[in-house]
Amino acid sequence: MKAIMKLRKENGAVEVVDIEKTAGPADDEVLLRVHSAAVCGSDVHAYEYIPSYQAFMKVPIVLGHEGAGVVEARGRNVTQFKPGDRVMGESNIYCGHCRNCHLGLTNICDKNLMRGLTTTGVMQEYALFNEKNLHLVPTALSFDEGAAAQACTVSAHGVLHRVSVNAGDNVVVMGAGIIGIVAAQLARLKGGNALLVGTDDDEAARLPIARKMGFQTVNCQKEDVAVYAEKLFGRKADFTLECSGAASAVVSAVDATKKGGTILLLGLVGKDVPFPFAKATRLEINIITSYTSTWIDYEETLAFLASGALDIKPLLSVYPVQEGVKAFEDAVSKKALKPVIRFL
Repeated sequence: MKAIMKLRKENGAVEVVDIEKTAGPADDEVLLRVHSAAVCGSDVHAYEYIPSYQAFMKVPIVLGHEGAGVVEARGRNVTQFKPGDRVMGESNIYCGHCRNCHLGLTNICDKNLMRGLTTTGVMQEYALFNEKNLHLVPTALSFDEGAAAQACTVSAHGVLHRVSVNAGDNVVVMGAGIIGIVAAQLARLKGGNALLVGTDDDEAARLPIARKMGFQTVNCQKEDVAVYAEKLFGRKADFTLECSGAASAVVSAVDATKKGGTILLLGLVGKDVPFPFAKATRLEINIITSYTSTWIDYEETLAFLASGALDIKPLLSVYPVQEGVKAFEDAVSKKALKPVIRFL
């Protein structure tokens, strides 16, 4: 069967290969016939093999943690899903037994594994999931949207459950990828005023899409974001949502945020960052981290997408599996905002 693999510990080294077909499901597993798999920012980091990924990523490995498709077969203990069901899978594999899991914090399970990085990913024609890691894809959504919904759950976890944006709050969103654009949509749904921040690279596709979706945007390489936000809002941001993972954005978030405001770190930074802690302390800025998502984030996200409250269709670019490497290359160069690879 076809699969997209990271083959060597170096920049690039991603290829479409033929591998042995995945074996049938164990008693508690579901065999998923993958229709669509989306390329995430972490997949791009894996492609580039950045320093912060070298310590924990397994290579060679089948990439990807955002997938949707049809249940092909199920183990004898599976009760929630049946062959033919349209489903999408969670990115994290959690133990279900540690204290964090019992508290519902499965995203930070003590034995957490991440598909496509520390264990086999979903960029293959067939993939195995435990039934607790699957969600039904509403009929209103395509498989492409179902796959990309995983990225949206990251935004939902942060914006809906890690901070509390209220009506009238001013929100600066740093990063014009899918996590940033969905975070801006969620902030707007909660009554906030969102300003989306991008770079020169984002001017080709990402920022124009954001503007078509009704968002104010600013290019941080042409404007001082803090000054621009203060002029736009009349004051600095109540919330700064850092979704880019850029070291410079993490630091500049302090300048964009008002005294007593909140910085939410959603993006994963690829290297250590010298951070102005003394300045942030004097401003009594709250710094909150957010990592992946939990069961409820998936359910909420799929419901928002199915209802039309969230829209990601304009963000997706579709590639056949034969062009899987091009999908990665376009993600790296930002020619495509959210590449989706179709296996069917």
